[in-house]
Amino acid sequence: MSTMSQRSHLTHSEAWRVVGRLEGGQTQAEVAQAIGVSQIVISRIWNRFLETGSAGRRPRQGRRRATTPNENYLVLMAWRYQNMNATLLQRHLRSATGTTVSTQTVRNRLHGVGLYARRPMVCARLTSRHRRDRREWATKHVNWRRNEWSNVLFF
Repeated sequence: MSTMSQRSHLTHSEAWRVVGRLEGGQTQAEVAQAIGVSQIVISRIWNRFLETGSAGRRPRQGRRRATTPNENYLVLMAWRYQNMNATLLQRHLRSATGTTVSTQTVRNRLHGVGLYARRPMVCARLTSRHRRDRREWATKHVNWRRNEWSNVLFF
């Protein structure tokens, strides 16, 4: 049974710890044992450090994202105009930045920061008279004790 972890890669700081231990004179096998990964992982980090001078991971391949995480325009518009849907946000993004993305990309970006579509609650709007009546009721009952409140039923 192996004691090696099943992680897919080491963090940036762990990779630099590996380099530091190797420069300190430990063998790759000793470092692998101490960190808890296989010796081939240590070997790859060391070779990468010797080739590039960096222990960090190389940039990944693949298509770049249509929007960048620091592009706050969509999030800003979604917060400012909460009644806008993904199609309207897509149009605003295209007119403001020239970036053309799908509505699904807009939704994905908003989901990434915790914004989701919700249906507005259907209820009667409160008028200033409603607010005044509520405030009056609250000021009348502000000094009630617990036993007085136990007889009140709220819906």
